[in-house]
Amino acid sequence: MRNPRKSSALACALTLLATALSGAVPAHAAADDPVIAPEVLASFDARATTDFWVRMSGKADLAPAKKIAGRTARGRDVVERLHARADRDQEPLRKLLKAEKVKSTAFWVTNAVYVKNASKALAKKIAKLPGVEEIRAPVTYTIPEPVRSTPAGAAAATGLTWGVSNINADDVWAGTGRRGEDIVIANIDSGVQYDHPALVKSYRGSNADGTFTHDYHWYDPLRECPSDAPCDNNSHGTHTMGTMAGDDGQGNQIGVAPGVRWIAAKGCTTDQCSEEALVASSQWMLAPTDSSGANPDASKRPHIVNNSWGASLTTQPFMEDIQLAWAASGIMGIWSNGNDGPGCQTSGSPGGRVINYSVGAYDVDNKIASFSSRGPGQDGEIKPNISAPGVNVRSSVPGGAYAFYNGTSMAAPHVAGAVALLWSARPEYVRDTAATRLLLDLSAIDTDDTSCGGTAADNAVYGEGRLDALALVEAGTRGTARLSGTVTDATTGRPVEGATVTLTGPLTRTSTLGADGDYRYTLVAGEYQLKAEAFGYRTTTKTATLARDDTLTLDVALPQTERIDLTGTVSDASGLGRGLAARITADDGKGHTWNAESDPGTGAYTLSLLPSMTYTLTTRATEPGYDPSVQQVTMGETGRRLDLGLTVSLSCVARGYEVIRDGSTEPFDAATAPKGWTVTNVDPRIPKYAHQPGWVFTDAGGRGNHTGGAGGFAIVDSLHSGKGHLQDTYLTSPSYDLTDRASATLEFAHDLKPAVNSTTGVDLSVDGGRTWKTVWSAKGFPGAPGPAVHVVPLPDAAGQADVRIRLHYRGQLSGWWAVDDLFVGDRTCRPAAP
Repeated sequence: MRNPRKSSALACALTLLATALSGAVPAHAAADDPVIAPEVLASFDARATTDFWVRMSGKADLAPAKKIAGRTARGRDVVERLHARADRDQEPLRKLLKAEKVKSTAFWVTNAVYVKNASKALAKKIAKLPGVEEIRAPVTYTIPEPVRSTPAGAAAATGLTWGVSNINADDVWAGTGRRGEDIVIANIDSGVQYDHPALVKSYRGSNADGTFTHDYHWYDPLRECPSDAPCDNNSHGTHTMGTMAGDDGQGNQIGVAPGVRWIAAKGCTTDQCSEEALVASSQWMLAPTDSSGANPDASKRPHIVNNSWGASLTTQPFMEDIQLAWAASGIMGIWSNGNDGPGCQTSGSPGGRVINYSVGAYDVDNKIASFSSRGPGQDGEIKPNISAPGVNVRSSVPGGAYAFYNGTSMAAPHVAGAVALLWSARPEYVRDTAATRLLLDLSAIDTDDTSCGGTAADNAVYGEGRLDALALVEAGTRGTARLSGTVTDATTGRPVEGATVTLTGPLTRTSTLGADGDYRYTLVAGEYQLKAEAFGYRTTTKTATLARDDTLTLDVALPQTERIDLTGTVSDASGLGRGLAARITADDGKGHTWNAESDPGTGAYTLSLLPSMTYTLTTRATEPGYDPSVQQVTMGETGRRLDLGLTVSLSCVARGYEVIRDGSTEPFDAATAPKGWTVTNVDPRIPKYAHQPGWVFTDAGGRGNHTGGAGGFAIVDSLHSGKGHLQDTYLTSPSYDLTDRASATLEFAHDLKPAVNSTTGVDLSVDGGRTWKTVWSAKGFPGAPGPAVHVVPLPDAAGQADVRIRLHYRGQLSGWWAVDDLFVGDRTCRPAAP
């Protein structure tokens, strides 16, 4: 539980281990000590010795453990593999520390050693040992006091809490007769008041004769409690444990799974969280020990561990090797997602990491809490994974009392308790963490809020939705199955892009299909009605019956609704009259399109359309050299014919056509500006940039003529001009008299290599240079690598007596623009002579 505007009450843990024990590549403090973090080296400037973590690079292979059927054997195998790897990797380090008489604590759960009061010289020695991945500084965080809430009527509140009722946990008790029996749940928190009236009966250390045995049931790595018995000097841990396991038998039903047995580890002190204590607690969960810390026994490990702590970090890994070890051993970890909402990308860590299952918080009205952190999390992962009650949650606190708290810390125990109910009612899922996560996702109540991304069914505010313990157990009873298929056009066999598939049954799902027409679902087993629909098609319904672990393919062919044919030919309309290969697209203006291809030889096409509609028809040749055409067509109740003609484009590259020019061409073959042409370099008013070369007619940069022309050319070579040189330069033509021209065109061959900071353009003046109008421009990429020809129609120049053209380039270290064979005059495209 955390204050919405402050760090978590137990926020200590995350950043400590994130920096101390993460797998991230460390910052290089110095070239000769790349594994020592700068913070460690800096600490030696203030004192002669310091504490630090040494993390080894080796990882134990835990994959075989998941194949071991026996619960105890599986747990022991994980511990043995972790031990063996740590013992082997850490041996040189341990020998060195022993020889140096330096105190340390070696861990096998994370293959790391916590070194105390070590010198800089020793740190450098350690850095050179084989297998040392990083040396990190420890960090300590304070724990704010838990913030309580006081809802109306809270003072006298007893009985079933709203959260337990909201997630239908009481319905699971009634329907299955199971309340978590045979499941052991744990928390790593601030401790627990073990003899609290709501918790004493479910504490695993409680004996039938009223005595207590704390061996294997309680761990206090920092020895904060006055005896070997559990204590809680913060209240946070007692509260979270109550939400999982609390029930005093006198009307205070605060726990989701009061039939479980619980154990606990005190990972946090009165006002601090130590990364050493958190790692030690996590290790203890894999093989609890007696009160002296000896005789570990993996058979006594818990099934589920709740972690209601974290910090506002989403980018750093934390405890992921520990989480992998827990999962291999069959321990399911549940994490709070953080209380730094309502902004997006505020998911706390470790909850925000992909590997961890995290929980958001909502209130009694099923509305997400304003403080609940939103995703996405690591690598865009949807976070939280699920949401649960986390506002005005009543639970146990030290002193045998009860209190209302807010936070995702309160939400996470609801999920941990729900998992306990599932595993108690459906033992086949016990320690199957992957299947359990899937069932949690599938059974969650979809809650639409895409304000931080995702979909209505899975978004970065609620995750997969709101927790429903009854639906979770029912899903476990049914099992899961997979359904997939393709929706196609029954006439053509092609996938129907944009089709909608809706499933109703034990779950409800809706998808809009992509271009492949495919759908894929993982579902709770059962009978489903599948409805496929798309515009222009008849809605089709099928039944899918899915058995547990079934994989079913169900394809759907949608019959077209009534269609009428638009037929005709696509032909050349510039003189040759031949049929053209083209793509014809009809658009109804409402997001629906229909396509057809014409015959390459005859140009014939058939386009099946819906009757009584008006379409925008776009025709594009699939061979080069033709401009597309766009026109409206209205279809009645019967088919109709429409012949389509395409004209040759201005470039005149269509087969069977040639260019006829009548005008003036400048080849730029001389080493200086041609007669009548002028170069104007604009002074950029920066002295060191002034008077730099602009348009030139020699190839000082050795580019070669790649315009497609021959001989010389004009060029602005910005890259060749040298660092810091700025070009803002114009090349202006002499006057052209076009009074007897009915049409006018500009054509030039060029080779343009631009950059993001370059501007290239052509300007036109029809009044002798007094005013100018830009008729073509290119800014930045992709340019026009030569040989390239550009044709610009100049309708304003036809019939004018004093027409001028100018080429403008501006840039700095921004490529070049080479121009050749610039033509101005009449330019026509006509069928080539036989």
